[in-house]
Amino acid sequence: MVPSFEKRVRAFAIDTSGVALFTLLTLPLGQIWSYIVFGVAFFGLYILPYFIANGQTFGKRIQKIKIVNADGSPAGLIRILLRDIFKLGASIGTFGLYLVIAFFVLSDKSSQTIHDYLFKTKVIDLEGPQGKDNFLGRGESMRKRGFE
Repeated sequence: MVPSFEKRVRAFAIDTSGVALFTLLTLPLGQIWSYIVFGVAFFGLYILPYFIANGQTFGKRIQKIKIVNADGSPAGLIRILLRDIFKLGASIGTFGLYLVIAFFVLSDKSSQTIHDYLFKTKVIDLEGPQGKDNFLGRGESMRKRGFE
């Protein structure tokens, strides 16, 4: 199953918010502690989860989505890590512009972004079908609010 655009964005936001929260909470401790905590939080929320649950960070696990190879087989750890490092590096290097572009080219049939095409991966929904049209504002959360 192809996950909705909303699920992918929420999963990324959960992971990114965790890193930002840990960093902000340590600002009063001083600059060196902030850098240390940022590094530990970055590793702990973006990298370490892939060693524990192949294909899922904490955000992906909460949203019940997973990274697999383009053919649907389980993706290797190295491929997943390179994919995420590329995505994060491109995001930081372009001040977030890469994420906007990558998600706007998101294919609703294959659920593949630019980094998915480059590393021959895709994201799948582990929950099953959520409705007919879950792409760009027509997902479950929008239906609950009365927008159809």
